[in-house]
Amino acid sequence: MQKTKAFFFAALFLSALPLAAPPLSAQEKPIQIQKSKAPQINSLNVRDKDFMLKQFDDEVEQNKRLFTSGKEIFPAFYAYTVNNDDDLFNLAARFCIRYDSFCLINGITGAEERIKGKTLLLPSADGIFVPLEESKNLSALEFLLQKNRLPLLEDTGHLRYNIDGRNFAFFPGEKFSTTERAFFLDTSMQLPVKNYRISSRYGQRANPFGGGKTQFHRGVDMAVPEGSNVFACKSGTVKGRGESSVYGKWLQIDHGRGMTSFYAHLSSIQENAKKGALVRAGELIAKSGSTGQVTGPHLHFEIWLNGKSVDPAAYGNF
Repeated sequence: MQKTKAFFFAALFLSALPLAAPPLSAQEKPIQIQKSKAPQINSLNVRDKDFMLKQFDDEVEQNKRLFTSGKEIFPAFYAYTVNNDDDLFNLAARFCIRYDSFCLINGITGAEERIKGKTLLLPSADGIFVPLEESKNLSALEFLLQKNRLPLLEDTGHLRYNIDGRNFAFFPGEKFSTTERAFFLDTSMQLPVKNYRISSRYGQRANPFGGGKTQFHRGVDMAVPEGSNVFACKSGTVKGRGESSVYGKWLQIDHGRGMTSFYAHLSSIQENAKKGALVRAGELIAKSGSTGQVTGPHLHFEIWLNGKSVDPAAYGNF
């Protein structure tokens, strides 16, 4: 019986040993990690004496000592299913690792995202996991992380991981910069203009240029004086800007996860809102106007989700 118990605990210990891997320069393939195969932490209550929780805590402490002494760290990965009393920041405090160390590998790119009932993958060391793939679906935060850190891969060795099909580079001991943290904590949708009047809502409407026909209006028209400030409704990346006979001067922002916003009939677009630029929620991006096909000065504002227009009223007080 004693031998059986010893073998059982030895097997549990070996299943979650830190992954010893060569530096990036010597890595031929990324380390494969699957959440479904990670050792499971079942309880955070110390009275339950969860073996995996104790092992995870020990490894976190060991990796902190190794990093402080300038030695390489190789995190192991554990899984934990979130219950109704947990939130991202409480979990980070309980596991003694920063939230920015495990949010991205779990697809969490904003503090407002719900995690209840979700199974999280937890590394036993602090650091930033930066996605390596080029994708139109990267969030503004992931895009910013790539821009800030991927150039460093050419000069220094970083472990690469393939986590449930996504490739990441691990930057040990690093944390979000002030700007990156602001993007992560940005949770609200903001109004693109102030002191406005709704002149036309989303949906079917009579053609404002006559003819007796109806047409589907894919946004809301917000009447404001010419030259009023126009703000980004949410943090994101400028996807495009241009001018057309219908929309006049226009600007589109990609907020990630299939969501974009569209601003039209602008009189001018700010220099900071060039294509590919990152903009913060509430940042000045343009001035309203009456360019294109209009009956008067206003901002035409649209929200798109996964390739389809949606009523902006679902996201704010329009």
